[in-house]
Amino acid sequence: MKPQLQAGICTRRSVDATLPLDYFVYLPRSGIRDGRVLVSVHGISRNAEEHVTGFAPLAEQYGAAIVAPLFPAAEYRRYQRLGTSVNESRADLAFDRMLDDAARLLEVDPWPLRLFGFSGGGQFAHRYALFYPRRVARQVLGAPGWYTFPDPEHRYPLGLRTAPPEWPKLTFNPGRFLRIPTLVLVGEHDNRRDRELNRTRQVDVHQGLDRMERAERWVGAMRALARAYGLGPRVELSVVPDADHAYASYLAEPVFGEAIFHFLFD
Repeated sequence: MKPQLQAGICTRRSVDATLPLDYFVYLPRSGIRDGRVLVSVHGISRNAEEHVTGFAPLAEQYGAAIVAPLFPAAEYRRYQRLGTSVNESRADLAFDRMLDDAARLLEVDPWPLRLFGFSGGGQFAHRYALFYPRRVARQVLGAPGWYTFPDPEHRYPLGLRTAPPEWPKLTFNPGRFLRIPTLVLVGEHDNRRDRELNRTRQVDVHQGLDRMERAERWVGAMRALARAYGLGPRVELSVVPDADHAYASYLAEPVFGEAIFHFLFD
């Protein structure tokens, strides 16, 4: 029997899988317009439900369903990196199973994705898009703490050098990835070196000392790579006024949610 989903309610759903994987889903009362689905990935606070409830008014305005995976810390400790080593749960594969379940539930095909991720979720989103660019239509990255650069000299996840036994079946297709329209959002005051930030010397030297500097360097690197491939740059950076790294401070600024939905659906 097909499960029923009540419109206007944030619903938690479990995926039948070996490892636990739940997600939150929202069906707008206004209905799903033109197959619109926002896939929103939480940071390390794992506040997936807050992503849904916070974006619900905009989901109604835009006629978009919301799907927000919940990666449990015990099973997906480093989901931000896709968890692709042989010693970790594969967050990317769990993500795909969750989306297949959501597609059956919503009766809408979410592929290619309109993808948003905040902080650790922004790390997950751009790494997922790096290796699966055909699955992502557009993406918004909200203040990732650090990035994977298109650098074959540094090991993944800092760069793209991989050892096949450790990172199986991951290949980077720059021509495809560079065609994905990407918006990076960073708060005006999100420049502190807090405990959630990766502060290793290697990341500091290669990417910068705070989220703003790292975003600027990554956007610059991706735009330079696009020019090298003869492509028009499709990566841009925008500042969210008054926001620090607390998710609530971003959500409190109307421009934040509006920028996400406008970029993904307009």
